[in-house]
Amino acid sequence: YAGGDFTTAGGVPANNIAAWNGSAWSALGTGMDSDVYALAVSGTTLYAGGDFTTAGGVAANYIAAWNGIAWSALGTGMDYDVYTLAVSGTTLYAGGYFDTAGGVVTNCIAAWDGSAWSALGSGIGGGTFAGNGPFVYVLAADGAGHLFVGGEFSLAGTNVSPFIAQAN
Repeated sequence: YAGGDFTTAGGVPANNIAAWNGSAWSALGTGMDSDVYALAVSGTTLYAGGDFTTAGGVAANYIAAWNGIAWSALGTGMDYDVYTLAVSGTTLYAGGYFDTAGGVVTNCIAAWDGSAWSALGSGIGGGTFAGNGPFVYVLAADGAGHLFVGGEFSLAGTNVSPFIAQAN
């Protein structure tokens, strides 16, 4: 799978997201209405995060799921951009420049359990250089239940943790 800021893949119309089967590109429905920044796969589900508000013509605020046939929203999504995704077990983690996920205050990092969004503690906070941030740019799960977070922040919850933290 490839996501980004494009309208074709290998000459095939594909709005910001496409699939490669080993010999040809194909569209995933009608794609997204804006940039795709992050992709993650869990089982047969592809998750996409980015700067979009629709996926396959369905309202999907900054995050969506593809089941191989159609796009669907993950609750009400986020209130701003999703930059990174990671899967650990049955939980999808999202990071970015958002304050809420599914209406819950999450401060740039959230967890999706398949039916609802939840916060990871009090999230991340604090600006970094030149007053930028907070943002979560990268998430990595190690398979042993640990989630690592990187970005432009100085606080992980209430702990001083500039730029990198372990969420669990």
